[in-house]
Amino acid sequence: MAPDEEVLSGGSTTVVVGVADTVRRHTGPWTPAVHRLLGQLESARFEGAPRVRGIDESGREVLTFVEGEVGTLTAEEPLAPWFRTPAACTAVGAWIRRFQHVQSGLRLDPTEPWRMAPGAELAPGEVIVHHDVSPYNTVRHRDGALVVLDWDFARPGDPLEDVAWAAWRWAPLMAGDRWHAEYGVDVADQVQERQQRNLAALLAGYRPTAQQRRELPEAIHAAMTSHAADLGNH
Repeated sequence: MAPDEEVLSGGSTTVVVGVADTVRRHTGPWTPAVHRLLGQLESARFEGAPRVRGIDESGREVLTFVEGEVGTLTAEEPLAPWFRTPAACTAVGAWIRRFQHVQSGLRLDPTEPWRMAPGAELAPGEVIVHHDVSPYNTVRHRDGALVVLDWDFARPGDPLEDVAWAAWRWAPLMAGDRWHAEYGVDVADQVQERQQRNLAALLAGYRPTAQQRRELPEAIHAAMTSHAADLGNH
């Protein structure tokens, strides 16, 4: 590693290095598809994602460094207060809705594979799904705007998939040990009350259809079980 490089915290699947005002990460076969997506989001003036600035001499992708307050990855690092609030959940729901809205006219190259799926055109009703809209991937600017990082797992899917994942990670619909570590709450009634309030706030930001509301519990379950299966395969 060069003297001007600094290993950044986070990055559960790859080493993330900071160089001046950029971030460098290793690439994979999925990188061209992700870069195409991020480039089109930039063209659409979507401010909620980092910008691609090319590939460096070491073959790493170069992304803009995003300043602000970021969530955490482990229970040993309690979330900053704002990330626990209904306001945060509303903002995340609105971010997902905006991300899906700006995809109108999105052009994919079906020869470019995604990390977890082959390349393909979007099927009717599909959007590109981030698949990890979590506090540890979210940066909050001073003005309250959100930028979501780590697009390696993006791929076509049902619009509800990002909502379901966010419900799991932001409400959060997790066991009591995680709640005690991050919120200082271990009474079941208090946990349930906060989960319901945060979930309602997330949906207020996203504004799902009546059908999506009916399908959300199954989508949340699918997000949890598929993630558990992925962990079991590593």
